[in-house]
This record gives sequence, structure tokens and C-alpha cells, in this order.
Amino acid sequence: MRSKSSTKLKKSTSVMRPIILSLMALMLTASSGVCFLGGNLTNELKPLIVGQLNQTDRVLTEQEGSLLLQLRTLSLEQVFWTRMAISSLIQGSDESDFILKRLLRNSKDMIETLRPYFGPDKSDQYGDLLNKQMKITVEFVNATRDRDENALKSAVQRWFKNADEVSLLESSAVSGLSPEARKAMWYNLLNLTKNETIQMLGRDHNASIDTFDRIEERAIIMADSLADAIIAMKPERFHEM
Repeated sequence: MRSKSSTKLKKSTSVMRPIILSLMALMLTASSGVCFLGGNLTNELKPLIVGQLNQTDRVLTEQEGSLLLQLRTLSLEQVFWTRMAISSLIQGSDESDFILKRLLRNSKDMIETLRPYFGPDKSDQYGDLLNKQMKITVEFVNATRDRDENALKSAVQRWFKNADEVSLLESSAVSGLSPEARKAMWYNLLNLTKNETIQMLGRDHNASIDTFDRIEERAIIMADSLADAIIAMKPERFHEM
């Protein structure tokens, strides 16, 4: 017999499928090595195209569209599973270990996607930093739930220090990425996650959902920004016929 935990996890995973399918719509009109994005096609996935809100329609090569889709998907999966982890930790659910394992898998997928552009050493370092970020997030949620002020202060300090390190590594691996801009993005994402955790703990469901909407948007902006910089750094890799 299947355990209740695995059944719950399968149900949770099924929730992800419509999201991933909506992302796949980005590639729907791909033809002759290009894909067209804009108009109503991506209304649910603002910003429309790489890194900016309200951008005009743009034609991408198939390779560009593939990278954009991969990074958007992985970034959205990261914030979805993080929200599920926060919820399970607050509730003390036995599902949390399974969800955290799934988050680790997401980090591995991100590393493999970025390895051709970051190189082996920096991609491994990036993975270590993402895994460290996840562990600190768990500490932050537990400290918030337990009202442990000392542990909370320590977790927040290390959380933002980790964001500094992630931003520096991203900008060193991809020319054209501003460390200050990436740092501001990561700080914003962490602050939103802080708010989300507090709202979920206080059972302020409407507020936590509104915050998560903003987290989704931030994840897309960050993914698009990274994809845009990678494409600009290695344009020859994205225009093969």
C-alpha cells in the first residue's frame, strides 16, 4: 500500500502540471527555428519577454526560447516547492522531508541547465549556494514558527549573506549581469518570502496568496534577466540553423 505521505506528494505534484503546461505555451508557435512571443500568449506570464515588464513583441530563435523556457520553469518550480515546504514545516507535516528532497532535485536541474554557460566549477559552486539557501530557509521558517528570536536573527543574516554570494557568482559567471541588480532581486525575493512565511503562520491566507503572486512575478523576472544575459554573452550558441 502507498503511504499517505506519498499520496499527498503525488497530489501536490499534480497541481504543478497545469503551471508547467502553461509555460509550454511559450513554445507553441515555434516554427522554422524561431518562436514568436507576445500579445495575449503570455498574459499570464508577465514580463512578456526577457527581463522587463511591458516589453514589445519579440521573435526568438528556438534555442533562445528553449533556454528561456527552462529557466522560467525551474525558477517557478523553485518558488512553488518552497511555498509547499514552508506550509509543511509550519504544520509539522511528515511530508516536509519529501518536499525538501524535491527542492534539492530542482537545484540539481538548475545546475545542469547552467553548466554549459557557467562552466563546471562555477555551476557546482552555484548549486552549493542554492542548497545552502534552502537550508537557511528551513531554519528561518522553524525559528519563526518557534518564536526563537536568536535563531531567527542568525538565519536572516546568513540568508542575505548567501544572497550576496549568489549575486556575485552569477555576475562573475555571466558577463553583463550587474551584481547590484541581481542582489536587489534576491533581496526582494527573500523579503517577500519572509512576508509569505509570517502571513502563512498567521493564517492570513489572502495576504499570503497575494505575496506569492508577487514572488511568481519576481521569479520570472529573475529567470528572464539571467537568460537574457546568457544569450547576450554567447549569441553564437543561440542562432544555429
